[in-house]
This record gives sequence, C-alpha cells and structure tokens, in this order.
Amino acid sequence: MKVHIVVDANIIMSALLGGKPSAILFDHKFQFVTTEFTIGEVEKYFPRLEKKIGVSQKAIKSALEKLPLRVYGAGFYEDQAKEAETMIGDIDEKDVDVLALALRLKTYVWSQDKDFERCGYEKLLKTYHFIGE
Repeated sequence: MKVHIVVDANIIMSALLGGKPSAILFDHKFQFVTTEFTIGEVEKYFPRLEKKIGVSQKAIKSALEKLPLRVYGAGFYEDQAKEAETMIGDIDEKDVDVLALALRLKTYVWSQDKDFERCGYEKLLKTYHFIGE
C-alpha cells in the first residue's frame, strides 16, 4: 500500500516551475494528494507564472493536470476541519484544508511552509526529506 502524502500549494508551484518536486511527484512509492481548495490557490497564480516562465496559462493548467495528484473535495475531510482550524487557522487560514485532509488520512504534509511547524503538526515533510540534502 502506498503512503499518502498531502501536498501543499508551494510544492505544486515549485513543480510547475520545474523545481525538485516535479520529479518527486512521479515517485510511485507514494500517493500524492491535495485539496480542491489548494488547486484553486495554485490556479490564482497562473498569471504570475505565465509572466515568470513565459508559458501560457493554458499550458500551465495542462501541466498541473498531468501531475499525479489525487484531489479531494472538502466533504471528504469536513469532520477534521474544526480541529485543523483550531491548530492552524490563526496562523494561516489557507492551510486549514491541507491540514484537515492530513488529519483525516492520518498522514504527512509535504510543504516548505513553516506554518505547519508553528502549529505543532509533527508529520511534516520538506523537499530535502525526499532527496537527502
């Protein structure tokens, strides 16, 4: 059985920019998952990405759709939303969905965001955990 890992928006953005996460996401030992909310947050940055990397928003969307991510709607983890809100809502409300999904799946969050450390979530992975740096 594959280990589920909840992916935060900053990891997806890095993958779209061709960073180290782009290769890691295709490692078949893991089932990378995220939330519909997180995908929406990434899509808000398409105009900036278009300017930064000189690729059309349509091409960026296509690249996003090719990432091997299972996307969950809020209904799947709504029973954990209150706990996640209590833990991280005051730090960054945009992280509530990611944390709620991780709590629901009882698994890891992959993020470069320090907010998960600040809230005390112990199952946190950074990119260096995958590449050994």
